[in-house]
Amino acid sequence: MEPIDVYLMYCAMKAHFSKNDYDFITYNGKSRVSRNSFYKRKDRYFFVKLSRKYEESEDIKNYLVSNFIVEQRGYVANFNDENYENWKERRSNFYNIFTEEIRPFVNNFNPIFEAKKNEHPLLLKEYLGKRVSIETLIILEELVNFTGNWNRIMLEDYIWYDIKKMMKNYKRFLTIDKNQYRIQLLKLIEESSDEYPKV
Repeated sequence: MEPIDVYLMYCAMKAHFSKNDYDFITYNGKSRVSRNSFYKRKDRYFFVKLSRKYEESEDIKNYLVSNFIVEQRGYVANFNDENYENWKERRSNFYNIFTEEIRPFVNNFNPIFEAKKNEHPLLLKEYLGKRVSIETLIILEELVNFTGNWNRIMLEDYIWYDIKKMMKNYKRFLTIDKNQYRIQLLKLIEESSDEYPKV
């Protein structure tokens, strides 16, 4: 990819993560940003460097996604290879990460989603405490659809607003085998009930 094409992909990705009316996947990464605007940017070298480092457009797209989920405002000065390497490692281990992150809660599963006014649900607290990843939140939403209830109860909670927006935007770039995760979750719950028999 040419540096200008990397820049245009970045602009489309920034619109995807910051605006409510643009979807990168739907519009195939196309946006109304003018090619000439590239030459007015002082940070052009960032896009030049990226185009030299990664030959495939898929790699550049993944690099951008991995950095936008960390740096949501899209400041390229804060984008880095470490975010991308961490994301690639997580991506190859989503299944295991999900298993390990959800395991502590399977013995008492439903309460982690309970939302009360002026109090964050346990699952959200676990995410904010970095004990549960954004990917696990998205997988659980796919399996149990908890966000509708949270949206009603936490209507004016700006912390939840930002997280649900990130979940919605990031989910577009994930391929989740719902059936695989559902089977694993049910298996964990079943194992947990065997481990702690009811008296």
